[in-house]
Amino acid sequence: MKESKKYLIKRSLGYLLGFALFYSPFTLIQRILIGVFHLSGSENIHGACFRMGVQGLFTGKGISLLTTTGIIILFLIVSAFLIGPFFCGRLCVAGAISEYLSRLIPERFQINWQKNINPTPIRYGILSGFVVSPFLGISVICAYCNYTLLEKLISGLTTWDLAVLGSTNIITGFIWLILLGAFAKGGRGYCSYFCPVGATQNLIHFVGAKLPFTYKLKYSKENCVSCKLCVKDCPMGALQNSDNTLTYNIHNCITCHQCEHSCPKKALTFGTGESNWNKQENRTVFGVEVGGDKI
Repeated sequence: MKESKKYLIKRSLGYLLGFALFYSPFTLIQRILIGVFHLSGSENIHGACFRMGVQGLFTGKGISLLTTTGIIILFLIVSAFLIGPFFCGRLCVAGAISEYLSRLIPERFQINWQKNINPTPIRYGILSGFVVSPFLGISVICAYCNYTLLEKLISGLTTWDLAVLGSTNIITGFIWLILLGAFAKGGRGYCSYFCPVGATQNLIHFVGAKLPFTYKLKYSKENCVSCKLCVKDCPMGALQNSDNTLTYNIHNCITCHQCEHSCPKKALTFGTGESNWNKQENRTVFGVEVGGDKI
């Protein structure tokens, strides 16, 4: 990774903040909402669970905004619409752990999952299954959730509770941290394919990015020197290069700003205004014409 020290520190501090806000024994955001604003909710990872609230919205159960879950969901929806999946790229510790773990493994041992298998239909398919599962009597949301598993691991390590070594946790941990983590390019394979929270935010970001006042990734062909560092350093594989053609998959971008900080010529930036990935004058990337966003 070619990120600057300042950016690395800033991003790392963001994940530490996310840990303090959402995970036991801290859960600061829930405690603030409950203690200061007297909202109902629980002071654990489930009180900040975005998945359960989203499922309630999709299934018609609704959700009360006067709860910890309701406020957190509102924040995630608004932030995803205005600036992209901010939670995924700056606060989600579960995604950060697998990403940083992958940096310890030589690239020659890693699989570029996103290049070989388009994550978009899979992650939206998982989201669809997640939404309809209650109607089918299926309840496996927490059992195979890396977000919940992280808190279980923390609790298990501090209390020596071996119950965390159950079969479902071992399977989830292997997929999240090993197969799609350490040995995956970028370390965010689980985020790319299996996280309904990320898929929901990307869907919202896709809609919001069409408006001029929202933040989105922008490309300047005049500044590009075809170094391909953006492709190399994108943890989600949202930027891919094939036959000297750069494609950008907005449905898999977590707006972590990694590409922006990796680019030596500022050819990639995040800002307001009209998205220029679909503009004809900006379709020539790495010397080859590109047909806009990769869907």
